[in-house]
Amino acid sequence: MVSEREKQIYNSYLYATRSAKNQPTKFRKDFSKLKDEDFVSLKKLSGFFNKHTHINYRDWFAAPFEVYSKDEYFDLRFFNTRKALRCYSLYMKEKELSNPDTEENINTLKEGLKFIYNYCIDSNISVDQYKTHMTGNMPTCLLHLQEHRLTFYLIHALEVEHTIKSVENSVLNFIVQDFHTVFARTRTKFSGSATYKLKAKDGITKIKTIVETKQK
Repeated sequence: MVSEREKQIYNSYLYATRSAKNQPTKFRKDFSKLKDEDFVSLKKLSGFFNKHTHINYRDWFAAPFEVYSKDEYFDLRFFNTRKALRCYSLYMKEKELSNPDTEENINTLKEGLKFIYNYCIDSNISVDQYKTHMTGNMPTCLLHLQEHRLTFYLIHALEVEHTIKSVENSVLNFIVQDFHTVFARTRTKFSGSATYKLKAKDGITKIKTIVETKQK
């Protein structure tokens, strides 16, 4: 039995493999004849995504095509391997340093703002409180950065540098390797952004207002 969520996972895989080759995607609707090895791989992936809820299917399946070659073929079984995890880590690091004004980064911004909004509502805190909110002894926004729920660009837009300075360098480098190098490079790109910076600032202002209204 394939669940609706597992169907979404499988079709995300199909989309990634077709998109890498600039081919149209015909999403699978009938899973009754799914190969046994694909069924097993799909169940393993479902368990993996249940455990790591912060991982976006799209990023997970796109990673090897970006790290290796768009011409290569990766079967579903590949995405349950350590090699897939290494691809994902490399891909996400490259993505962090990409031009903030790309369509992909603007879409990621929208997802990040939506995440912050939902977190503030669920935690009954304001957006300003979120900026200094702690989970244990760690700034919550940095945990969300580590989970790729937020990007460095959105961290810059939130203006949380004072919060970051309170964290030891060893901890920052555990969260993201060479944290200060990535922070500096993305800050320069963020400052020179023609689109992202304005959309981020505007988006933060909007969710602040909505959160405050809902919490009255």
